Amino acid sequence: MTPEEFERFKEAEKDHLRKIRDLKKANKQFVQQSKNSRAVTDMATGMNELYDEHREMLDRLQMGTLQNEARMEVALDSVDMDPVSEAQDAAALEADMEAIKKARAKELIRQMKLEGSSSTENAAKAPVQSAPVQNASSQSSPSGSSSRTPLSEKPKPTTSSDLPEKTIGRMKP
Repeated sequence: MTPEEFERFKEAEKDHLRKIRDLKKANKQFVQQSKNSRAVTDMATGMNELYDEHREMLDRLQMGTLQNEARMEVALDSVDMDPVSEAQDAAALEADMEAIKKARAKELIRQMKLEGSSSTENAAKAPVQSAPVQNASSQSSPSGSSSRTPLSEKPKPTTSSDLPEKTIGRMKP
């Protein structure tokens, strides 16, 4: 092979390699453009799906709201909104509350009289007979008030044997 033929083959090979390089660049650009266009298409379809889903949810909320409003109107229509009857109901409620207060006051007075009479009996009698006094004072009233201990009874002082072994805080003897 002559040096001229060698140079000619060398130039032809260089041209061939340049063309391959240009083709590879074009292919790379095409692949990148196709990826970009696919991504844009996917985003557009995703946005359309989200928009459709959003529209569907809004429609469901509007339907639910309309149904609730209709129910509310039917309920309000069925209720008699007569101001005279409302005033009568309020007056009846107030009268009932007054009657309850009076009944509680009478029951409290009765309990206090029982406690007072039983405490004077306790002072005259022996300490063994103090159990009936507690039963009389521990009867619950119909109004639900709590029972009271008579003033003559004093609480027993606590001793160290009455205290639990472990406590959360300090226990004073």
